[in-house]
Amino acid sequence: MRHCRITHCTNTAIPGRRLCTKHKQRIALHGDPDFTEWTVADEHDVAAIIREQRPAAGLTRLERVKVAQGLTDHGLPAGEIARILGVHPRSVYRWRAEGFRQAA
Repeated sequence: MRHCRITHCTNTAIPGRRLCTKHKQRIALHGDPDFTEWTVADEHDVAAIIREQRPAAGLTRLERVKVAQGLTDHGLPAGEIARILGVHPRSVYRWRAEGFRQAA
């Protein structure tokens, strides 16, 4: 068995290939084997959504959590935050219970 050719990746490569499934998908979607949605957030977009309290589509997971944290700080209820972000209210409750730990 061969390991993935990406540095520090210990996953087994797909049979007959040099990449593991995770890195193959990241390269196909983003062109970058190290891309993760948790590491990408546009602070300008996050601030604009918090300020305007408008629905937004196409946010990364990190951006959604940061917007939820900002809207929570402004006192919006979980249902309204969920409507703005396009997620279920339970997601907002879960993020609050975890202290928005994912954003760190």
